[in-house]
Amino acid sequence: MTQELAENDAPRGIFITFEGGEGAGKTTHIRFLSEKLRERGREVVRLREPGGTAVGEELRAVVLDPKNDNLSDEAELLIYEAARAQIVAEVIRPALERGAVVLCDRFADSTIAYQVHGRGLDAAFVEQANAFACQGVSPDRTILLTTGGSARTGLSRATHRGADRLERAGEEFHTRVNEGFLDIARAHADRVRVVQSAARKSRTSELVFRELADLFPWMADVVDDPSYFASLDVRRPRPQGARGGSGNRGGGNGNNRGSGGTRNGADGGAKGKSGNRGNPGAKAGRSGGGRARQEKPSQGSSGSAPRGKGQGR
Repeated sequence: MTQELAENDAPRGIFITFEGGEGAGKTTHIRFLSEKLRERGREVVRLREPGGTAVGEELRAVVLDPKNDNLSDEAELLIYEAARAQIVAEVIRPALERGAVVLCDRFADSTIAYQVHGRGLDAAFVEQANAFACQGVSPDRTILLTTGGSARTGLSRATHRGADRLERAGEEFHTRVNEGFLDIARAHADRVRVVQSAARKSRTSELVFRELADLFPWMADVVDDPSYFASLDVRRPRPQGARGGSGNRGGGNGNNRGSGGTRNGADGGAKGKSGNRGNPGAKAGRSGGGRARQEKPSQGSSGSAPRGKGQGR
């Protein structure tokens, strides 16, 4: 039995979300955090938005389909909220009730940043829609990863394999989104912790752990040990047979209960992007797609990970 479980035989569920604009590197740090939590004996459920359920994946496919380029911003918002309501009811709430740690690549904050600040939808309405979809579930902690530079910096990182619909929304759009995230952080400083991506992934992950140490006390014992995070700076080979495919900002196509099998697809160990985005050709500076790499393990396994492209918020 691990030290953490020995101290608390029935650990409470903890909900952590990762937010940020393009190229912030959320997936790398979600993956590393989940690995270390599992080593401590915690059940970890890794998710992306939208998606993570059969219904959510079908709704996501509607948003991702390029032929739906006339989808209105208002309709798109409601699709994302429907996917969120489903993942909260089907996956997130049950996981928290059984004591799991839920790590989600994007959640309601992305809707405010992209739909309100980026697209210009009514803030009061979007907040009400978020509240309805979330059903009283809210994150214990949100890590807002930033590039520390302009929107162009993030876009440059995100588009080195080519730009998608969201990334073509333009620098002005993404500047508004990034500013929206910072506004959220200022308004909810008790929950949202801003972490600027460092030159080394190991340093960024150390900063993430520091912002979570009050939730997981054992982290205070490792944050000053550089060797603990060193593996992040080792370049991982690209999986054999990797190919493009529909994706969205978030790791994987579903959730993983602990270190065992997956449900509704991948465990989320992919690098990607998720969220309330899309709608190419909409109002100026208010449309886009998303770029993603997602894992596609076999059922019941958190196996290999082909990476692909796709569209998100």
